[in-house]
Amino acid sequence: MRRSSPSGTRSVAEALQGHETLGALLNRWHTAQQCMQASRPVIGAALSTALRPGPIEDGCWVILADNGTAASKARQLLPRVSAVLQQAGLPVSEVKVRVVPRPAQPPGGPASQ
Repeated sequence: MRRSSPSGTRSVAEALQGHETLGALLNRWHTAQQCMQASRPVIGAALSTALRPGPIEDGCWVILADNGTAASKARQLLPRVSAVLQQAGLPVSEVKVRVVPRPAQPPGGPASQ
């Protein structure tokens, strides 16, 4: 159910779509999310917890891995991931894996409240 908004106001997504650069960024983010979703059956639930979608530029999608072990396992699956993305019709011609650890939660942060 969509909430009505006061006359003349737009949602954040509508505002982003209306801006050329931000709209393109939002579209790439959505595509990266679709790539990750399409890849989950190949990657598996256990490995998925250590991976997250990264940027897409010029047809190259980057999968971000929390650590080297996850990155190594993900790299072994790249041919199958690429095939699934092609079958899904996603605009990705290359997939890479990069290690980018998640930031640590500060003590007393939202997780501990």
